[in-house]
Amino acid sequence: MQPLLASNVIAALRNTELSVEIILPLPTTPLKTEQWLSQFVSLFHFQASQADWGADRFQVVLTSLKGYQPFQCLLCIEWLCEAIWLEPIGSEQHPNIISNYLKEQGDDLL
Repeated sequence: MQPLLASNVIAALRNTELSVEIILPLPTTPLKTEQWLSQFVSLFHFQASQADWGADRFQVVLTSLKGYQPFQCLLCIEWLCEAIWLEPIGSEQHPNIISNYLKEQGDDLL
């Protein structure tokens, strides 16, 4: 598995009405999924909850560790849909908060 680069993730972001899609190849095994998550949380300063595995999906709650207003989002990887996305948690949250946070963290790495 190639290292996950912040610039690749930033370039792969697409906001929808309800989520932020990350248009990248999906991890191919459970181990590679755990490695992908580890790199993602390290790059973008998140804390991950206990992962929830399903037959064809992986979900984990992420909590932001930087910035003036912490937030939570749900990271979803679904192999059946061939998609990775982040959903805001809470009625006050919007997808643009997530994408802006990712871009800010990515800028700090450049």
